Amino acid sequence: MATLIAHSPEPATQAIAQQLADVLRTHRGVTTVLEDLSRAGRYVDNVDAVVVVAPADEETFHRGARNFMAAQYAELADKSLFVAALGTTDRLTETQQAAMDAFDPRDTAYFRTDALDETALTDWAGLINTRGAS
Repeated sequence: MATLIAHSPEPATQAIAQQLADVLRTHRGVTTVLEDLSRAGRYVDNVDAVVVVAPADEETFHRGARNFMAAQYAELADKSLFVAALGTTDRLTETQQAAMDAFDPRDTAYFRTDALDETALTDWAGLINTRGAS
């Protein structure tokens, strides 16, 4: 099967979601589907894993990402769910982390968009690959 990478529409988010898809595809051999959160729901039934990528520049995690995970909650229970937050602060707030953890992902990550650590992104792709993506 495949891994769905659902992302918010912001250009920085799209770029990092694309980088993650490229790493999973080229270095790990994972078939990926890259789709905006607004259209990603149609693919959930046909994948083994779902990666949600969205900004965390609100007090809580991105509303569209939370709405997607809430709408797909029953289907995501049978999938490997991973959530990545993007931002420019040193770390997530407790509220942002709690909003991500509420959906019981296998793992969460935070990447700074103003100083992206390519190695950390590649390492997280490896973790996704070993913990559920195929």
